[in-house]
Amino acid sequence: MTSIGLFTYSTRPRGSVVHAASLAEALTALGHDVTLYALSKDGDEFYRPLRATVRLIAAGVAPADMNRLIAQRIGEFVAGLRSLAPKHDVYHAEDCLAANALLQLGASPVVRTVHHVEHFESQYLLECQRKSIERADLVLSVSAATRRDVEAEFELDAASVPNGVDVERFAAPRDREMARLRAEFAVPDDAVVVLSVGGVEPRKNSVRALEAFGRVALERSDVHWFVAGGASIWDHDPYRTIFAEHLLSMPAAIRRRVHLLGSVEEETLTALYQLGDVLLFPSIQEGWGLAAMEALAARTAIIVPRGEPFSEYLDDASAAFVDETSLDSITAALRALVADPSRRAALAEAGRRRVEAYTWRRSALEHLTHYRALIRDLATLSRPTPVAAIAGD
Repeated sequence: MTSIGLFTYSTRPRGSVVHAASLAEALTALGHDVTLYALSKDGDEFYRPLRATVRLIAAGVAPADMNRLIAQRIGEFVAGLRSLAPKHDVYHAEDCLAANALLQLGASPVVRTVHHVEHFESQYLLECQRKSIERADLVLSVSAATRRDVEAEFELDAASVPNGVDVERFAAPRDREMARLRAEFAVPDDAVVVLSVGGVEPRKNSVRALEAFGRVALERSDVHWFVAGGASIWDHDPYRTIFAEHLLSMPAAIRRRVHLLGSVEEETLTALYQLGDVLLFPSIQEGWGLAAMEALAARTAIIVPRGEPFSEYLDDASAAFVDETSLDSITAALRALVADPSRRAALAEAGRRRVEAYTWRRSALEHLTHYRALIRDLATLSRPTPVAAIAGD
């Protein structure tokens, strides 16, 4: 049995947080001793119950300055981990905040999963990312595309370990929650429901998605758009202002059919996937695209950018591919799927068959292979884990 610590910067369901939670459960199911550590703002509990041990670390009020915020969050991780004094065979960080805290404490071995390489304007943030990758004992990536980005940016090989999806979770009926959503947002039973997951931010291409929806909604009065998610440490307020201005410029009849939900509970997100007829997901950058897999698990047709990472696990029979930089391309794909329920059903069914091969158990087994090789290599070097450093001794 291997003792594994997984570390994530939030209790809210962003991609890396979902990855940490799902991996923790899969590793636990394989018989390993796993603890998930997460920063908790405002006393928040983790976004869903886990079949693994969870330790929350208190995080304070966020300062306005982003550099100060990052420094504060790393400091909170350091203080919390010193207090908890964890002892693990592997310390696995899902983000640069957690990784920098572990490195500062002298934990070993530190594994860092890179979901996508960020291109921050802030030199402080770039340095945070660089340290977390270059100083880790092992770097993993979630896709071949991210692996190449890490190699190009840092001249390091970050072995690719694909994500998984819990098909049973997203396929289990959520009829009561679906009915509540229809009633609360006045969505008729015969409406076509479009869903986007990840909130409003540049990386999600939200403004183009809004414009594409607006064009289709102008032609059809039976289409509704739900946008879920948005918990992020990064400041997207300027982009959200642009989004809000675009939305405000649209006719009231269209605005009434745009539902911005923010962060939602797991039950609601699952119901949204099942309520949705189309996932509109024209992201500018994704490491893997968990939302696409979750939508397909719920048998929802998806619109995604052509190319990696989506082409690593999807094809033209299982997804509607678009040029994410082209409003016309996104609009055409959305218009076609809204108008053609049989095409939606065919894509959803083919996509569901594709993602069934990507289980979290499979991902966990691949992670264990890397963990064991790393532990073996470090033992050969006679490099001990400095637990005393984490305990503050």
